[in-house]
Formats: sequence, C-alpha cells, structure tokens
Amino acid sequence: MVMAVSGRTSKASQVIATLCIVIYVVAVAFGIVRIVIDIGERRDLANREFQELAERATTSAVHFGFMSHSYQESIRNFLGTSRALLGAIITSSSGDFAFERSPGSSIVWVGHSPRFRTGIGFPGQPLLLPLRIDGQSHVRIEAIYSTINNVFLIRVLRDTLMAVLAALAIAFITLIVELTQKNRQNDQSSARVEPELEEFPELKTAPDAMPAATANKGHGNPLGLFTTRGNIGWESYTRERLESELRRCASFEQDLVFIVMEFLCVEKISDAVYHQFADEAVSFFTMRDLIFERGEKGISIIIPSADLQQGITKSEEFCRRIAEKLPETFGGRNKLYIGMSSRSGRLIEADRLMVEASTALEKTQEEPVSTIVAFKSDPEKYRKFIRKRS
Repeated sequence: MVMAVSGRTSKASQVIATLCIVIYVVAVAFGIVRIVIDIGERRDLANREFQELAERATTSAVHFGFMSHSYQESIRNFLGTSRALLGAIITSSSGDFAFERSPGSSIVWVGHSPRFRTGIGFPGQPLLLPLRIDGQSHVRIEAIYSTINNVFLIRVLRDTLMAVLAALAIAFITLIVELTQKNRQNDQSSARVEPELEEFPELKTAPDAMPAATANKGHGNPLGLFTTRGNIGWESYTRERLESELRRCASFEQDLVFIVMEFLCVEKISDAVYHQFADEAVSFFTMRDLIFERGEKGISIIIPSADLQQGITKSEEFCRRIAEKLPETFGGRNKLYIGMSSRSGRLIEADRLMVEASTALEKTQEEPVSTIVAFKSDPEKYRKFIRKRS
C-alpha cells in the first residue's frame, strides 16, 4: 500500500512540475507577444498622428502665419493631446523650431540646432515629411514617438509575474505535500520492520549496552547486533536475516543477490586488517546490517532489489576499490575471491542460496583466471530439487 502511494505521489509531482513549466513558458511567451503587438499598434498610431500633425502645421500657417505665436501654440496643443508622439522639429530657411509634449523629455539643443534624444523607447529613425508653406522654401517636419507604452509594459510584466508566482506556489504546495507523505511513508515502513525483529530477539540488544568485558573479539556466542572484530553482523545471524530478506523480496517480486567473499590465498588475517576490510565493505555497500562475518577471512553480503549482473558489477567495483585504497594489505597475491547467487524469481530458501554462493566461491579455486564466479540457476534442476524436497 505504501509503495502504491509513493508511485501516485511521484506521478502527480511529475504532472504538476510539467504544468508549472508550461505556465512559465506560456506566461512569458504571452507577455512577449502582447508587447510586440503593442509596439506594432503604437507604430501605426504614430504614423497616423504624424500625418495629422503635418496637416495641422500646413493649415495653421495659412490661418495664423508661419511660426507666429498662434501657429506654435497650435503645434504644442496637438502634441499635448497625442498618445504616441513625443516631440517635433520644424526646419525651414527661417530657422529650426522644436516642440515637445513634456519639456526636456525628447529634444536636446546642439548650439542653435535641436536634436532628438536617443535611448530606450525611441525608434531608429524619426518620422519625416516635407511641408508646403507659402513664402517658405525647404520646410520639413520631423517627429519622434515612443515605441513602448510604459504603463502597458508594467501591466504586462505584472500579469506575467503573477502567473509565475502562481506556478511557484503550486510547486511549493506540491513539494510540501510530497514531503509530508514521504515522512508518513517512512513512519509506516518503520512500523512494519518492528514485528520482524520479534523473530530475532537477540538483535534488539544494543552493542553499546554490553559491558566491554563480555565481548570476545568476534568469537563465541553473539552479543549485540554487530561484532567487535569487524563491526558488522555476526555470522550466526546470516541465515535468519537472509531468510527474512528473501520473504520480503518474494512478496514484492524483487530479486536478491547473496555474495560471499574471502581471501582464500592467505592463512590468517589480523583483526586490524580484517577491520579495514569490513569498513571498506560497509562504506561501499552502505548496508551494515546486511553485511556479516564469514569465518576468519571473509564476509557475506545481502543485496536486495539487485540481479546477478548487478551483483557481478558491484563485486568488480569493490575489488578495484580494495586494490586502490588498501594496496599494501590487499595487493599482490592476496586477491579477494567472490562467489554469489541470486533469487532469480525462485521461491528459494536461505540454506539453498547460501549453498549456491559457497559452491560458486569454491569454483574460483578451480578456475584461477577468474576471482568472481556467479552461480547461475537452472530452472529444470531447481524444479527437480523442489520435487525431491516435497
């Protein structure tokens, strides 16, 4: 049941993450499209208003006289009501005249000549038209407009930001819900493990609670969960723990690999060297409670949710790690020999799996070219074995 909840949570997280990404992309793309459309509309509006301004400049010259006070006031009034135009410059033989919607906003003077300001919001080229004014020659009018409406731009940015924040809020809420469900799942998993420990009451004794005098360097009766020689599981616990893991993997239709490894070419390993070896095994396989002593020179390892090929790969990596990290102790002729077997979809007992792994370890001596041998089960032979046992 817990695994099903975890799967649904993972799928829901993926869907929501995809939805958030879509919201980000759509919000940004929609904002860009709105801005581009607004720029095009403002360009069309500026052209229409500029045409009207040119007509106003021509007709006002007839009614008020070119560059009279009333003429200039007429141009300023038009710019004051314009939605796009910012400023205009009229050039004639009589001189240059500048008009702005807001003083100092769009025109600067270079000597006696007015110039349009450049910068963000202005087009590359000002609008330009010639004017026909009686009594004047070479008269022209130029105007500049803003390509971006600041009020509209702020509104678009605000809308985009709100959409992004909404997506972030959804992602954050989803993360909180998933973390809560994972914590609940961990609590439920811990609750399931407790009854299994009832099968091995001696495992409940904490090693720290034992008097130091009762330990005998890994020899004799087990005391506590881990040995003092290698700080790993006692050899006598191997079968019971393997049986428990086999039942669990069978219930979830998972594979399992059982590995035995030993330094067969040396007569004896000191406690200090063995402790180094066991520490490297715990550091590499990261499962102290699934690693057990095996005689004086070896260890046994249970790897749930792994198949035979994965067991071979991890064993090869561990051999390289031992040779690189502890070359003085485990280099040269002191090679590590490894045998293994896997559940391979069988409803197999722990004793049978241990025999298969031990047989594979023995084969490493018959074939010295290979220090790692895996027992590959034969379905037909296994069925015959089951029939004999039944």
